Amino acid sequence: MTRSLLRISVVAMATLALSVVAASAHAQSTDELINQLCGKAQAPARDAAQLAEAYQKAFDYLLPLMSAQDVGSRYAPQIRLQDMGSYAARPGAEIERETLAKVLVKNLDQPNLVREVRHWIVLQLERIGKGESVPCLAKLMTDPDENLRDYARRALEKNPDPSATDALVKSLADAKDSKWKIGLINALGTRRARKAIQPLTDALSDADPKVASAAATALSNIGGQEGVTALASVFNMPPSPLYMKASQCMIDVAQEMLRQNNVAGAAEIYTALYEGATRFARENPEANPFNIRAAGIVGMMACDPAKTAARIPEWMRDKDAKVRAAVVQAARNTTSKAPTQALTAMLADLDPQSQVQVLGLVADRGDLSSVDPVKKVLASDDEAVRLAAIETLTKIGTDDGAEALFQVAVSGSGATQKAARESLAVMAGPRVEEIIAAGAANGQASARAVAIGLLGKRRAAGTAVTLLGYAADADEQISRAAFAAMVDVADAIDAAALADLVAKAKSGGPRDSGVTALRAVLAAAKNKDAAAEAVIDRMKTADAEARVAMLSSLDASGTIAALAVVCEAAQSPDEAMSDAGIRTLGNWPSFEGAETLVSIASKPETSLTRYVLAVRGALRLIAAGESAPMDQRVTLCLATFDKARRDDEKRLAVATLGALPCQKAIERLGELIKNDAFRTEAALATVDLASRLIMTDRQAARDLAQKIRDMNISDEANRRADAVISGRFRGRR
Repeated sequence: MTRSLLRISVVAMATLALSVVAASAHAQSTDELINQLCGKAQAPARDAAQLAEAYQKAFDYLLPLMSAQDVGSRYAPQIRLQDMGSYAARPGAEIERETLAKVLVKNLDQPNLVREVRHWIVLQLERIGKGESVPCLAKLMTDPDENLRDYARRALEKNPDPSATDALVKSLADAKDSKWKIGLINALGTRRARKAIQPLTDALSDADPKVASAAATALSNIGGQEGVTALASVFNMPPSPLYMKASQCMIDVAQEMLRQNNVAGAAEIYTALYEGATRFARENPEANPFNIRAAGIVGMMACDPAKTAARIPEWMRDKDAKVRAAVVQAARNTTSKAPTQALTAMLADLDPQSQVQVLGLVADRGDLSSVDPVKKVLASDDEAVRLAAIETLTKIGTDDGAEALFQVAVSGSGATQKAARESLAVMAGPRVEEIIAAGAANGQASARAVAIGLLGKRRAAGTAVTLLGYAADADEQISRAAFAAMVDVADAIDAAALADLVAKAKSGGPRDSGVTALRAVLAAAKNKDAAAEAVIDRMKTADAEARVAMLSSLDASGTIAALAVVCEAAQSPDEAMSDAGIRTLGNWPSFEGAETLVSIASKPETSLTRYVLAVRGALRLIAAGESAPMDQRVTLCLATFDKARRDDEKRLAVATLGALPCQKAIERLGELIKNDAFRTEAALATVDLASRLIMTDRQAARDLAQKIRDMNISDEANRRADAVISGRFRGRR
């Protein structure tokens, strides 16, 4: 008994082992088969019957895997089926593609097929299916599963076989639901199915405007004369929003015709659209389809610009400004000169808005033949037109245009005159430079002065020498203009020559202009020492007034030699020289002049006027002189405070301490807060100092501001302190 049981167990185990091995071998062989069908392994030659058997075997293997309850595990087998389809659809493998498609179609009829598997199979038919798939897909478009119906519709939309169109048309005829109709219409439009033109034309009358709109889009996709004729039928219906949709669709068709070089067909559509929209606008004043009219004009111009140019006068008299603007835009879009020339010819007769638009077009085109019409509108009553004309002449750049602009630059006023001068400063052209040079040399002084100013702006070669010559002119207006123009070419002016002219210039306007030029030259000089020495040398032989005037320019150089001369002048017994020296020191670009100013302010014999000038100048240099050591700046500021005659200057010194973030300044401000005469100023200066300190020591800055806040000295001090404490005050240098 025991032996019998043992034999049975051995046999059972052997059978089980054999079945496991067989299953494993089957899996391995099927896996290998799928790799072959995916092109990932070498495959033997197979005829259609063998291919069908192989595809079915592979499908049978993948089906349960694609139907698994674990949704995530379905992905890999789905992709393997997709890979089989991709390989079967490769060029030159039509038998494989057709065979696989037929196998997939057959398996769609399996009972109890999981819904998602059905969807996946139809998606593969969308990718590889042709005529063999159409009957099945047509049937699926009546399936209760809404998603499956749409998958089938999309598959037919992409199916290259003509029978797919028939299936979609038949389904459209039977369709009741608007959403389903739109899907079918879109599919037919995507297929560009001419066979569907009649049913799509019928759909234009659908009660649902969305369906009608979809039909119009589909007809525009199909295009051609038949599509246009169908779309045009909309205009025989009662007015509705579909008018605009159909018009836009016809424009799309015309644009496609133009791309295909069917110019005559496109022109016919654009003309019909323009005429129809214009007629509709006349009959329905409350509805103005200006965009369709504009599109028609742009289209006609694109098709035949020379012929269309003849209609420009008619269009530019249209009451609708948007239509007139479309004409200008249409002319801009074409490379033909005819439309632009037609617009330019009637420029003077256009309304101001249209004139500005046409002038912009002419400016961009740079047509030399347009100069005369543009010159005529320089005298327009509308400033925008005048400015546009100036810009246009500037861009064209002819000598005629330059002469016209020069007249405006001389005789014009306001923005127009300013624009003309700015334009002439940059205008290019073969004779523009000559015209301006001639204007500077001859004519009335006012006109010459304008031209001289333009010479400086244009910075042509040799301008510096020319301006030095004009600066010596006996006419003050010419001299002033030349000095003013030198500012624009300061880097090219010889400082010695200019200093000589300033010394010889008449006091008042000419000399003041000369000093301004001299300052610019000193600031721009590459060798500032040499330039300053040239001015200083000329000062030695100049009269008193000229010396004072030239002295005031030396701060622009900032050299050591210039500083010595100015310091000496500031302490001169000559009042005019002393005043000029003190003022010039107060404007010095560095800290070095501060001590001299404090010294002058400290002397009892210094007049009140010069004392105030010296104190203010010194405090400005102390506050701005960041290159000097902080301790030196603070010490000098405190000395200024201590030596000040009046509380007004003391308060200025207190405020200056706020620009010097250091412990010494903080301590002195702490003492000054206790003095009622300077309490408010000291509090404000302390907060100002804290705001500067915040960049290097945020906590110390906040503590200092909080201290002032706690004192509650003034609303303004509190406000500024709060800003530092909260971080809203970002700090100052």
